[in-house]
Amino acid sequence: MTNPPRFDNVPPAAGWFPDPSGGPGSRWWDGQNWTEHVSDPTLQAYAPAGTPRRVAQGTPVYTPFIWLITLLPLLSILGVALWDTDAYMRVSLDSANDPLGQFRDPGYLLVQALGFVIYGVSVLLAYFDWKTLHARGFDRPFHWAWTFLGSTVYIIGRTVVVRRRAGGGAMVPIWITIGVFVLSMIVVVVKVVDIMSAAFSYVTSY
Repeated sequence: MTNPPRFDNVPPAAGWFPDPSGGPGSRWWDGQNWTEHVSDPTLQAYAPAGTPRRVAQGTPVYTPFIWLITLLPLLSILGVALWDTDAYMRVSLDSANDPLGQFRDPGYLLVQALGFVIYGVSVLLAYFDWKTLHARGFDRPFHWAWTFLGSTVYIIGRTVVVRRRAGGGAMVPIWITIGVFVLSMIVVVVKVVDIMSAAFSYVTSY
């Protein structure tokens, strides 16, 4: 295949160009090479100007990065599940002797650290996921920067946009996110009950 027109010997940015093989549609140029993704002219014939192109049928809608984004919160849930909340409550209620003791609790520090790490890693993974979708020919995929508002925002937005570009599918990350949320609520309720029980035992012992 020939390359798209060059300007000052600089290859053009990624985008859709007339299929160099002579086909009726367009083919995706990833900035360096032609890809296997071609547009279906029958789907675009009556599309308004500026309408995002749909990818070729069979284009993968999932990446390793979106799976990691959806599963990372499990680490935080594990940290909460392993947290010795009884010890944390005893230190918290005994603040007269050690006002900062609760903030040095290993479980508390672990949960806080996991939260920051998961947040930062999710943003990075969303960037690589967005970049991969671009390389596969997805026109204007949901932007990775939305992950700064939370990984759930990115997962929902990504699912909506990818489904529109691919004509369906891409729902599994949503269902995983719902499952992780339900599991987190169960763990939180159990831990709250433990905390209340520990607090009651501590108060009645005096």
